[in-house]
Amino acid sequence: MLKIAVGDQQAFRLIFDAYKNKVFSYANRYLKSKERAEEVVQETFLKIWLKRENLNTIENFGGYIRRIAVNLTLDLLRAIAAENKTSDLQKVEWSEQDTGTEDAIMRKDAQSYVDQLLAKLPKQQGLVYRMCHIEGMKQKEVAEILHIAPATVKVHLREALKTLRTMVGENNTIPLISFVFLGLLK
Repeated sequence: MLKIAVGDQQAFRLIFDAYKNKVFSYANRYLKSKERAEEVVQETFLKIWLKRENLNTIENFGGYIRRIAVNLTLDLLRAIAAENKTSDLQKVEWSEQDTGTEDAIMRKDAQSYVDQLLAKLPKQQGLVYRMCHIEGMKQKEVAEILHIAPATVKVHLREALKTLRTMVGENNTIPLISFVFLGLLK
């Protein structure tokens, strides 16, 4: 990391080779497009290179690169959802008032679906997930409030996300879009 931080391209190439397939696999799983997954790989490593001066402060590089890839994938899913919504809206003429109502209904339906899934989580997992992903609290804050170890918060979040992904199912895109639409699948 120190070599990359000072601009060593060979060290960067080693990191690229070590992580490119993991980033691609993750992005391709959700985007279901080789081209878009490759775009996420390029953007991920471009961000790392552009912010290379900060790499010496990163304690968990695997987690760092995963977070970048997840965020870029979610951004792309949001963009795709927006494109699809725009193309659907172009097929039918809607008044401004109608689209506002449609957005409110979509948000309400998405929130209702998410609430139903969160209610199925074990109590502590659901609470930790809500506090971190819906209320936007940091894991450390949640740990302090709930009087549990930060590692326990991390485990609850990991297990909650794993359970939610299982419940949503990989081929069920409408519920997944609910999470993406509400910005909750991070």
